[in-house]
Amino acid sequence: MANLEDISADHLREVLSQIDDGDATIRVVAALLFVEVDEFSQNRVAEMLGFSSGWSSEWFRRLERLAEEPFEDVVYDEPRSGRPPKLSEKEQEQFEDAVNESPEQSGIDDPAWSVGRAREYLRERFNVQYCPRHVRRLLTAAGLSWKTARPQFYKGDERAQAAFQDGFKQRTDALDQEYTIIAIDQTRQLLSKLTHAWFPEDERPSLPVTGKWESLKMLGGVTDEGDLFCLPCEDTFNSDLTIRWLDALQKRFGEKICVVLDNASYFRAKKVQDYADETAIELCYLPRGSPELNPAEECWRQLDQELGNRLFDDLDDLRDAVFGALESINLPNVFKYLHP
Repeated sequence: MANLEDISADHLREVLSQIDDGDATIRVVAALLFVEVDEFSQNRVAEMLGFSSGWSSEWFRRLERLAEEPFEDVVYDEPRSGRPPKLSEKEQEQFEDAVNESPEQSGIDDPAWSVGRAREYLRERFNVQYCPRHVRRLLTAAGLSWKTARPQFYKGDERAQAAFQDGFKQRTDALDQEYTIIAIDQTRQLLSKLTHAWFPEDERPSLPVTGKWESLKMLGGVTDEGDLFCLPCEDTFNSDLTIRWLDALQKRFGEKICVVLDNASYFRAKKVQDYADETAIELCYLPRGSPELNPAEECWRQLDQELGNRLFDDLDDLRDAVFGALESINLPNVFKYLHP
């Protein structure tokens, strides 16, 4: 009987997010229940979903191949042979040209193609109806691949960012020389996180991950003098924690600090601003949607790259690795971000 020892819950969730076929969905959900819930046997999962124990035995053995094979070759039934294509060669070329442009160019109100949007286009443009799996093949043949877009912070306003940089320079120029500029930010480090790396082109790499949700929460700050100060947090990020963090920064760098921070609700809280008003702390809030202006983000990027693709047994091991990696970070120049 298959035990799915080499298939993680995270792997199954990723597969589940990419399939849009009812039978395939049931098979992966069954495996996910078995992997995640210790009390569930394969027969129990099959019974819950209305199938026989023979069904679970067959599919669980097949799903073990997910550790080495593309999910499309595992979770879907074999296509029936002998069916002629519904698109002519010319129509397929037109489809490929269309999907290599934004859907909006074809009159579809969506910024990116999905299987559903492609099916809609094929139905309305060529009056053909394909199953989701075949549409996925057509998209692949057109040179598209399933991936996540790079984030573009739509709230970021270039004019607001330029105005902030000009205003920040004027504001800091007016401060006396005893002030330390500190850009702060928060992060959560997981026991395992897959990041981009180089792998042989013809291989489908796999790396160990864990389904555990424990994480190391941290607040960090990088100064205009090239110092990095980070503390782990047991509590969730909130206004009280922010105040304790500001107090820690003063104890480390002196009473006069100018703190640059984003617009998280716990940073913006009235309690935090009232606290700062009673001290020598100057708070400078970045424009909304502008993480690229915060030099602390570069520290987290380097930290993610250093710890990515590694699996840590527990939070103690992760904490040791985090603080070891922080010592080798190439600290960014604060002023190149805040008023270049």
